Formats: sequence, structure tokens, C-alpha cells
Amino acid sequence: MTKIEQLTEEIAALPAEEQKLLFERVADLAWRRGLRELSEMYKSRLAREGRLTTPSERVLEELHRIREEVASRDCPG
Repeated sequence: MTKIEQLTEEIAALPAEEQKLLFERVADLAWRRGLRELSEMYKSRLAREGRLTTPSERVLEELHRIREEVASRDCPG
């Protein structure tokens, strides 16, 4: 029996409430890992573009400008 099969059997044997808690914890862990990976990808991109040390105020100004640009294009008037 493979490790995955063994884990599947063990999980299936848990009471429903424990299965629910386990699945919630797994989802939370996957979410956190995904955010961490996204953060690392974004940091790498900023480093490649030479913008890793850009002050946060400047980044927020740029995001505001982009938001206004998109809003004026998509929601004129």
C-alpha cells in the first residue's frame, strides 16, 4: 500500500467532524503556501525589473494611477 493510499484510509476512518477540520487545515496550508509562492514570484519580478527597493508610497501612487486609468476606461462618465 502506498503512503497516499494509507493516508486515504486513515482519513476515511476519521469521524466527519475531524475530517472537516483536517480539510480546513489543509486548505489553509495550501492557501498560505500559494501566497508565499506568489510573493516570491512577485519579488523576483521586481528584482529583475530593478524595482525591488521602490518606496511603498511610490508603489501605492502607481497602483492608484493604474486604478484610475482602468476606471476611466471601463466606467466612463
